[in-house]
Amino acid sequence: MRKTVAVYVCLALVISLALVGCSGASKPVDLAVKAADFSFEPTSFEVMAGQTVNFTLENQGTQEHEWVLFKAGEMVSMPFDADDEEKIFWEIEAQPGETKTESFVAPDKPGTYDVTCGIAGHAEAGMKGTLVVK
Repeated sequence: MRKTVAVYVCLALVISLALVGCSGASKPVDLAVKAADFSFEPTSFEVMAGQTVNFTLENQGTQEHEWVLFKAGEMVSMPFDADDEEKIFWEIEAQPGETKTESFVAPDKPGTYDVTCGIAGHAEAGMKGTLVVK
């Protein structure tokens, strides 16, 4: 009987610790970037793997801008074009003067992911960044 109780106590402890360990990724994070002609501010973000990201793109520029997140191990080829579409994990776009907020779930695999503006010529002009997934 004591052995059975001890097993249940250990099992409950393991489950509790597992739930506590997972709770960091379950809380959404709010990230915001300002896009101008031709830069992002800030250029780097850090999130937890699998975390919900509420992302706001504020276009302060005179042209349309995008914030394009690439899949693990993928990066833009220059010039950014239709060949890069299959490499995209998630993207958001905003017209001049527009602010948009959308949500996505961060990649499950930790690492550094490339970000760029998907409008022709913008990546080449320096609109690049990174998303670090912990």
